[in-house]
Amino acid sequence: MKQLRIISFLIIPLLLIGCYYPPESASISEVSEQESLPSPIIITTEDEEAAAAVSRSEKPSRLSSRIRELPPLITPTPDPLPDLYGCSMKIEFITGPLENQTSEFSVLDRSYFLDKGDKFAVGKGTAVYYEDQPYMILHSSYVNGNILKPMEAEFIRKYLEHWGNKDDEYIQKQIDDLAGTQVNWYCNDDLVLETTINSAVRLSHDASERLWLEPLEIVDILEDKQGLASEWIGEILPTDQPSLFLGFCGWGPSSVGSGRYTYYRYLLNFVIKTP
Repeated sequence: MKQLRIISFLIIPLLLIGCYYPPESASISEVSEQESLPSPIIITTEDEEAAAAVSRSEKPSRLSSRIRELPPLITPTPDPLPDLYGCSMKIEFITGPLENQTSEFSVLDRSYFLDKGDKFAVGKGTAVYYEDQPYMILHSSYVNGNILKPMEAEFIRKYLEHWGNKDDEYIQKQIDDLAGTQVNWYCNDDLVLETTINSAVRLSHDASERLWLEPLEIVDILEDKQGLASEWIGEILPTDQPSLFLGFCGWGPSSVGSGRYTYYRYLLNFVIKTP
């Protein structure tokens, strides 16, 4: 009897510890999240394997969703250029050799590109503006040759080359002295741009012709330096700041007759002050 009692005590603990199974609610994903535990070898049906794959992918998906909802750490810089189309514009030279000089003109609106007509004709007091490559075009010289009726950019042209009879060294010095000039731009009497002249260039005759036909290709034209090298004066210096170009005609040699007044083209690059 005593021996039977001892055997009973040995069998009962085995029954208690040898029949443990994980609860049916335990999932494969819960086990796999515990990286310190080895992955169990589990034989499942195809449906169970698909359910396990979905369960494993749910957590990263929810995490990616939360990341996408976070606000950006960097706020995009607003475009410093306002909409200049249709402006009654005034530019004023605040410093430099043209200090206190001004020019007033009307910037044609976008309808110009649909029906140009004579909207940019000489004497109209208008300007053409391209916003994709910020570029403003003004007329220079005089209306019908009348020196009492200078056009919008004539005071800049005359400063640079006088009556078109100055040599390259003179023009280069005028360009150099113009750099750093502060110029304000007003639209309908409101100050919309504060700028500084970065640099200026006179294009060759061939490059000037191309610029008139391809006004949005300024960068390529300046890089290609098409035409006679001797006709290029100055250069546009690179800048990583927002800027806009102002273009107008320069006078060529008197030997080309009436075509001399549109023979060359100048480009001024204005760096825009940002907040």
